[in-house]
Amino acid sequence: MYLSTVLNKIRTIGQNGEPASFDITYRKADETFGSKANVRRRAGEDEEDLRKQSAARVKNKKAGQLHLVDSVGRRFNIHIPLLVTFNGQIIDHRF
Repeated sequence: MYLSTVLNKIRTIGQNGEPASFDITYRKADETFGSKANVRRRAGEDEEDLRKQSAARVKNKKAGQLHLVDSVGRRFNIHIPLLVTFNGQIIDHRF
């Protein structure tokens, strides 16, 4: 599955009768692998940051990351290049 397809699915997840959660596997900074099941997008939560800082600085700081919530409610960020699988399908980062 191409990365562009994965990002589009994450952006539109929960619409058209699709489940609102998904599973991911990712590579950690220490080169080990981690996985999270039943994660969902964390939409619209950084509005307070945008008011406190300039919008350009916030966007640059968070560029290339997915802002997610796990099944327990913990917030976390994943750098997009570190994603390995999405719902069990290997991600092709070429496109």
